[in-house]
Amino acid sequence: MDTLRYEGCLCIAFGLNQAAITLCNHFLESLLKYSLIYHHSINSEKNTAQISNDIVNLMASYTEEGIAKYGHLTLNRTIEEAHTLALIDDEEKEKLHEFRRFFRNAYSHGDKKKTFGETAVPVQGARIEMDGIVAGVPIEAVIANLPIIHSIAQAMKATEDAPYYFLYLDGLVRRLKKRVFPHA
Repeated sequence: MDTLRYEGCLCIAFGLNQAAITLCNHFLESLLKYSLIYHHSINSEKNTAQISNDIVNLMASYTEEGIAKYGHLTLNRTIEEAHTLALIDDEEKEKLHEFRRFFRNAYSHGDKKKTFGETAVPVQGARIEMDGIVAGVPIEAVIANLPIIHSIAQAMKATEDAPYYFLYLDGLVRRLKKRVFPHA
């Protein structure tokens, strides 16, 4: 997970917050799947005591069942499996489902209703007439209904959300490491 953590840090440091959220989405899913795969491999009844000079095939064999079992799962199912196996607790499960809905699904699927919900902002139109610019009546406009402001609004939202999302996942990495590899 180190490369994803490093790149996520760089994205935030350089103000690439939408990229950081997208990377954190990948980070979240990979973190949980790897945790499930290694947890399965460590606790498997499969004989891992075989001696081999072929370390690559030994490692592939070691994780093969876990990959087959967990590698294809949706994020929703991955979160549920991690919870069932006590790799994440109730509070973490709820937080990860929140991230799944508000970051992963919203940003990855480009669904602005999921990104902004019913959040409204004050806007004021204007028109050009012979005598100059005439301002319209100020109104509260729902961001999701105005594609013309989506990109700037999403960039502003990502600036607020990306550091929190990244830091939560960074802490989760540390907690999961202790749960998956308790003797390490």
